[in-house]
Amino acid sequence: MKKKLKAFSVIELVLSAALFSIFSVSITLAVLQGSSAIQAGIRSEIARQFAMEGIEATRAVRAQSFDALQNTASSGIEFVDGKWELAGEQDEKDGYVRRISVQSAERDSEGNVVASGGTEDLDLKLIVVAVTKDNYSVDFSTYVSRREIVLIEP
Repeated sequence: MKKKLKAFSVIELVLSAALFSIFSVSITLAVLQGSSAIQAGIRSEIARQFAMEGIEATRAVRAQSFDALQNTASSGIEFVDGKWELAGEQDEKDGYVRRISVQSAERDSEGNVVASGGTEDLDLKLIVVAVTKDNYSVDFSTYVSRREIVLIEP
């Protein structure tokens, strides 16, 4: 009694290799996309934290002296001799570039803060902190007053 040996045909081998390749590539792409998304989330969080540090440092400058907040389109901030100071046109950390803008705020005839078209309020400044890295950017803004910190949505 002779037994027939069953073997894979060439077509079956090619099909199984193709299916394995498709499956392997799909899994690899899924892992890489997940890793890319995680890295993007980390970069985003670092940029937000760097921007918030700029907001808090600018509030510290205001607490030291409101008059130190001179209008500027772009400034950096640095910690010198135990206090924060506006300095230069920007500051950088690990490739993240932070620019701080200080602008006079304006009020309409009823005393409401307006983006433009009002009267300059000498006791109120709009602080905008922008952080960029590669193709990602984040902006935060707040108002600070000579008398107190004011949170107003522009």
